[in-house]
Amino acid sequence: MTKITTLMTEMGYQLSKEVYENKKTKNIALDELEQNYGMSRGSAIDYIHGFKSMMSGRIYKRTFNAEATDLFLENIYYDYGAKFFSLALQSVAKHMSYYNGLKRGNLNSVERIYKKHMMKYKNLNNILMNGDELDERTEYIEGLKKTILVNAYERNYEAREECIRYYGSNCIVCDFNFEKTYGDIGRGFIHVHHLKAISSIGLEYKINPIKDLRPVCPNCHAMLHKRNPPLSIDELIEKLNRKNITK
Repeated sequence: MTKITTLMTEMGYQLSKEVYENKKTKNIALDELEQNYGMSRGSAIDYIHGFKSMMSGRIYKRTFNAEATDLFLENIYYDYGAKFFSLALQSVAKHMSYYNGLKRGNLNSVERIYKKHMMKYKNLNNILMNGDELDERTEYIEGLKKTILVNAYERNYEAREECIRYYGSNCIVCDFNFEKTYGDIGRGFIHVHHLKAISSIGLEYKINPIKDLRPVCPNCHAMLHKRNPPLSIDELIEKLNRKNITK
């Protein structure tokens, strides 16, 4: 059996992704993996089917090695965000449960990879609960239309942290700092605002934490999103300054 190399794994992910996004047919992708990169057709089929299963949270029954599991999870998170990352983790968990039920051995190395990525997902959820970028969603309640702000899940944890390291945790609009006001309980708490509307950028857009993100308090964050498209940071600062002058 042909040993699966790192290059095969990387191209297996890339071509599986292209098939999933309907940029390439399955047969063309299989031919490329087999003829250009030396992967067996059976393994190539497993990668493409496994990727599709991961993207929907379904079980896949052909085992990926630890390197492939790690690479697929890492890249799904980077390319598609936390929602699909969560589905991929569910898919890996279902596969491990299925495989363990066969009593053919263990998947200790895959389980270690799974636990590593689960920790990342839990950390990401903690960040989202602290209030990351807000998206507008319209709800209808008893005949009344209202716009609410909800947490968006396609957020890059590392980008958020880099933004806060650079700008600090004071609100860029009003300079509010939660730790100064509330003590230890408020340490590090701040929302992060995307300067570019999420709806206007594609899944593969790479966030620049310094150019694209700003730390804002929840109040200012909500005010930025009172308009569609959102107000700019400078516009909101100007409104706040005018309000203070008229006091």
